[in-house]
Amino acid sequence: MSDEKPPQLVDYFVVAGLAEASRALEEEQQPRPARPGEPITDVAVIIRSQGEEVPQGFTCIETSTSGHPVDLNAGLLNNPQMFLCYKRGRDKPPLIELGVHYEGKDRPKPGYQILDTTPYSRSANLASGSPGHQRTFLTFRRAAEPPGHHTLGVTDICLVMPSKGESTPHTFCRVDKNLNTSMWGPALFLCYKIAVAKDNTLVYEAGLLSRYPEQDSESFPLPESVPVFCLPMGATIESWPVGTKYPLPVFSTFVLTGASGDKVYGAAIQFHEAFPRERLSEAQALRLGLLSVVDRRPVPGRSLHTRKSICVLSHWPFFEVFRKFLMFIYRYSISGPHVLPLETHISHFMHNVPFPSPQRPRILVQMSPYDSLLLCRPVSSPLPLSGASFLTLLQNLGPDNAVALLVAVLTEQKLLIHSLRPDVLTSVGEALVAMIFPLRWQCPYIPLCPLALADVLCAPVPFIVGIHSSYFDLYEPPRDVIFVDLDTNTIFQSEERKLLSPRALPRRPCKVLLASLHSLSQQLDE
Repeated sequence: MSDEKPPQLVDYFVVAGLAEASRALEEEQQPRPARPGEPITDVAVIIRSQGEEVPQGFTCIETSTSGHPVDLNAGLLNNPQMFLCYKRGRDKPPLIELGVHYEGKDRPKPGYQILDTTPYSRSANLASGSPGHQRTFLTFRRAAEPPGHHTLGVTDICLVMPSKGESTPHTFCRVDKNLNTSMWGPALFLCYKIAVAKDNTLVYEAGLLSRYPEQDSESFPLPESVPVFCLPMGATIESWPVGTKYPLPVFSTFVLTGASGDKVYGAAIQFHEAFPRERLSEAQALRLGLLSVVDRRPVPGRSLHTRKSICVLSHWPFFEVFRKFLMFIYRYSISGPHVLPLETHISHFMHNVPFPSPQRPRILVQMSPYDSLLLCRPVSSPLPLSGASFLTLLQNLGPDNAVALLVAVLTEQKLLIHSLRPDVLTSVGEALVAMIFPLRWQCPYIPLCPLALADVLCAPVPFIVGIHSSYFDLYEPPRDVIFVDLDTNTIFQSEERKLLSPRALPRRPCKVLLASLHSLSQQLDE
């Protein structure tokens, strides 16, 4: 019989967060002067030719992204002069989506409201100057009530004219319906940006709070960088209005690559818990809005919270299994009391759950009467085992962009993948490096890059890096990088760096590949 030791399912369990030695991230790097403003809570259409003025608290969009006038109803001289206005604030839930509704041609999406009147009770039909044309209205969808501190919302709006050489700005979503439906006016499109517009937050580099086991394994010591990958956007201290709803835990995955090319996979859950006010200095309390700037008196109605993370490290990319386990541990920790201590569940999962074998290819793990997970032996495949999800790649980028990125990887470009959803970054990054098999990506590869390591984007070598989209609200990215936005399905190229066309690939294989991807994409949409 073979004495070979079976593989270990999990190597380490880690808790990361704000440690005593954590340094402030914003003090170490040079942030952009412009930060996300307050979220946009209202939009309005005004008719200036009828004497309507910009409502109090609103901002009117007078020009397009390159400075051209943007009358929403341009065309004939007698058309009403209509302009788009927006209002920022935190007095109500923010807008989370915008749209355009063609009356009689399509139906408003569920949850959307139609902006059918101006603030002065006139019709907000954008095609009112074109008799016979279908009525056109703006639509919007608002976040649920009450909004949480980390609620995504619309933070910026702009208008673009393709006929003037304008394109959708980077990180913006474009509504692909022409606002100007008249026969004579230029095509005009609405674009908006979604971000987490939060204030009263201090950001620090994440540190190690606890680990299990406490001693390093001889074959695989715990990497020192694990905490910053558990909290890629940093550990935070946040001041919320009392009664603010806690955000749901956020799942993310990452990959650590050793000098020999061996991969270690991490799965983490980020969550918030209360933070004691007595641990704050006066300077921190002022920045968090807990003290009055004038007389240093405490500001009532605020609560303190910090962002933490629990994580498992493994040589096996069982991401879905790890997600279920971590969610069970999180729910177990905030409920109770329980008969078994939390540490018993962690120890049992790490040491007593066997790795799937040919004799036992499926292992059912019963964690509680209501929680179980199924561990399956990896499927034998010519492709190396990885955390790749080609399904996620195709769903987020589509066939044409997927092939364009295949060319980019083969020609060793600088690729920056970004999204507001950290759980998709590793899946897509792993798919990009896997789809060039049997070739291997030998350049820097960080599918989920922490903010503290973002200097890698300035490297003079090709790379594949994934990062949270809020990076662009804080820092100015290099100009020689190709940006891949998974949330808007766009590839943004600067003038200094252009992608090669898919025509660079052999014609017949490329045609077969595109046809197969389009067929698969259609099946996914059905």
